[in-house]
Amino acid sequence: MNSLEGIQRAKAPRDSFAKIQQRLADQRKQQPSIKQQSSYGWMKIAAVIALVIISNIWAVSNFMSSNTSETPGNYTQLIADFNLYENE
Repeated sequence: MNSLEGIQRAKAPRDSFAKIQQRLADQRKQQPSIKQQSSYGWMKIAAVIALVIISNIWAVSNFMSSNTSETPGNYTQLIADFNLYENE
């Protein structure tokens, strides 16, 4: 029951309040630079979206040009070569 006897309260250092105020003041100074950096975030997202769209357009145009250059005769020969139901 007397285990707390002789214990004193912890005392904070004398300059701790000043250190806290200084840290808060430093954070306030750094906040405008953080906002300036985040304002370019939408440009990065727009650049990625544009890159995806352009690469898709390029892929589709290459696919369409490769299909138009193929003659129908080659396609029918390909079907005849891979006839799985030859017995019917």
